[in-house]
Amino acid sequence: MRRFFFPQFYATLLEHKNYHMKKAILIIVLIGIAGTGYFVVNKALPGLHAETEPVVEIEDTGPKRTEQNHTIGDSDTFTSIMEELGIEYAEALAIVDASSEIFDFTNVRVGKPIRVVYIDGVRNALEYEPNKEDIVSVDLTNDAYSTTISPIEYDVTIERGEATIEESMFLSGVEAGLSEVLILDLAETLAWEVDFATQVQTGDSFVVVYEKRTRNGEEAGVGKILTASFTNVGETVYAYLYHDSNGDEGYYDKDGNSLVRPFLKAPLSYNRISSGYTYARFHPTLQRTTTHLAIDYAAASGTPIKAVGNGTITAYGWNGGFGNYVDIRHNDTYQTQYAHLSAYAKGLGVGSRVNQGDVIGYVGSTGFSTGPHLHYQVKVHGELVNPLEVEFPKGEALSESDMPRFLEARAELDALRE
Repeated sequence: MRRFFFPQFYATLLEHKNYHMKKAILIIVLIGIAGTGYFVVNKALPGLHAETEPVVEIEDTGPKRTEQNHTIGDSDTFTSIMEELGIEYAEALAIVDASSEIFDFTNVRVGKPIRVVYIDGVRNALEYEPNKEDIVSVDLTNDAYSTTISPIEYDVTIERGEATIEESMFLSGVEAGLSEVLILDLAETLAWEVDFATQVQTGDSFVVVYEKRTRNGEEAGVGKILTASFTNVGETVYAYLYHDSNGDEGYYDKDGNSLVRPFLKAPLSYNRISSGYTYARFHPTLQRTTTHLAIDYAAASGTPIKAVGNGTITAYGWNGGFGNYVDIRHNDTYQTQYAHLSAYAKGLGVGSRVNQGDVIGYVGSTGFSTGPHLHYQVKVHGELVNPLEVEFPKGEALSESDMPRFLEARAELDALRE
């Protein structure tokens, strides 16, 4: 019956003779149909109506991380640190054993941070930062104590700094707002190009472009130097950080030669020359004029002395007026000698192999010396030469296939520096 209601109704309506009655009945029917539709939409499908449901904010239900932190002190051992962080002695030994192939936790260093991480209040991981780049993480959720090393995540911005040298490179850099660490990194980067103990003059200048790091909204020091220039008495040397086609990272000069060269410019940093290379110098101890075919670097007693290149120690001990003395043969051409040491680095002796930058001893005033300094001399083919004028070999050059990409990278870095 319901099926035929509307056809029958329309037939009856059309047969009605009163026009106004027809119109009134039709309007009433249409209003009824519209009202029914509104009812169906709002009651049966409430979600289709834009104003029926208010917006509900859903709270963040993600895991909550908390930490228990400890900074390693002088008297700390790994097990004592773990005890303070709520990890018992037996479990601490198990962590050391399980992680030994990845990291040696018995060699944690003073001043470094170590922490236990909790997720939603449940112990999750042990984290240790051995340096500014890496985090060692131990999984504490089971007895396997799996260990991984991953990079620290920083927020990085690129900054540019410059300074003109007045009293010293270090002081001028600090006064220009640069960090001490950045200045030392710059000196280390250019150590093969500039002897900062002897060559730097008032009026010299430098520019450095570097990464500035933040972590969790707080400053976290400097990252890598991207490019730098140093102008010394009108001549400028450059450094560019570049990844070669093998994925290896290094610093190169503007011609694509590696700045890591076989020999450092000097065995000390941030000192001064107290006596230069000369054939006629009045010796204050011997009280007579003698040759001085070496460079004397004035420095505080105990200042570390570095081997300027890879080589083998051929003399190591007392040597008359030279006092405590080290002789290093680098190859068939070059030999370097270091005198008046206060002490030697541990574990070295005649026949020991040393690498460029290794500490071989410490500045002193032994032998014929009137004050703490390093007497440094260089031999080429067995003959003493002026250490400030010797032409050491250049670093390894990039391959021809790398040069087009290096030149593009150099242009981009030049734009940042200028």
